[in-house]
Amino acid sequence: MTVVGLGQEGISCLKGNAGLFYWVDLRNHLSSNTFTVEMVLWKKILHEAGLNISPGASCHCTRPGWFRICFANMSEETLKVSMERMKAFLHKQ
Repeated sequence: MTVVGLGQEGISCLKGNAGLFYWVDLRNHLSSNTFTVEMVLWKKILHEAGLNISPGASCHCTRPGWFRICFANMSEETLKVSMERMKAFLHKQ
């Protein structure tokens, strides 16, 4: 559900075979390719969309713009609400 929903918004995710999170590519939403700008985007997502996804830098990702979305212990309804918030945020960018 989440990968399909993000894909409909033009956001790709790394393929996996198991896990509790997705790696989401938001590089196209960075104004420049730096970890500083990644943190600016993270703060905007946190404060404007009300979603606390993990910036890649906090997970030792070597390229700015990748974010980790954890879906562990979430109901399907919570996932739907999260996707709607993310879509609304991305449409405002």
